Amino acid sequence: MSELINFRDFGGIETKEGKKIKEGIFFRSGSYRDLLEEDREYIKSLGIQNLFDYRETNELDKDEKREELTQNFHEISASAHLGTFEQNTDDEFITIDDASMIEFYQRLPMGNPAYKNLFKTLLEDDAVPMLHNCTAGKDRTGIATALIQLSLGVDYDAILLDYLKSMDAYEYILQNERRRLNGHAEETLMHKLSGLVVKPAFLKAALDAVLEEYETVENYLEQEFDLNEENITKLRLKYTE
Repeated sequence: MSELINFRDFGGIETKEGKKIKEGIFFRSGSYRDLLEEDREYIKSLGIQNLFDYRETNELDKDEKREELTQNFHEISASAHLGTFEQNTDDEFITIDDASMIEFYQRLPMGNPAYKNLFKTLLEDDAVPMLHNCTAGKDRTGIATALIQLSLGVDYDAILLDYLKSMDAYEYILQNERRRLNGHAEETLMHKLSGLVVKPAFLKAALDAVLEEYETVENYLEQEFDLNEENITKLRLKYTE
């Protein structure tokens, strides 16, 4: 049985211009914990040019040999700049509820060094196939995926439906968390159930924060990632058909 968590191609989605995001070039997943050799060989077969790992140091497992899966490896956390991520102490468990998830999503799109690096790379030649991931492949990776889809002209409702596909991987995400948390699994998981799922309200919170700060998605993409009209056109020519 594969240990690829929440892995999928997020191409094939139709844009508002009547085109589709190319398939076989954009991939997303959770962590590379306990991958089987067949999993590693499958990823290698995709010819990944750029792998973006959005996790923080404390989330990493033993040597995951991520560099072997790609030509270019980018280890820039998408959350470290926001402060400590899910760090429990001996005396206290961090509680992750809907309110804290919404706050997390509101902050993720702003000034994010990992996402800035992502779009800088996508504007370069030979940037794809690409693969990006975090631990569950649903929040930091989910926002990064949504931003790519927005930049390529996908309608929000289609982005939301694709985002919600991470619920299909819920059991795998849960089991991965149990392994990651070792002996404290059950007690800790009780305090973070909202952090194991995706909800429409989470993604909406991110978009609302963008619109509140920048008024339009176009302003946001240009000011955060230098995606002016010329660069947006360049991305769409490269990655849609």
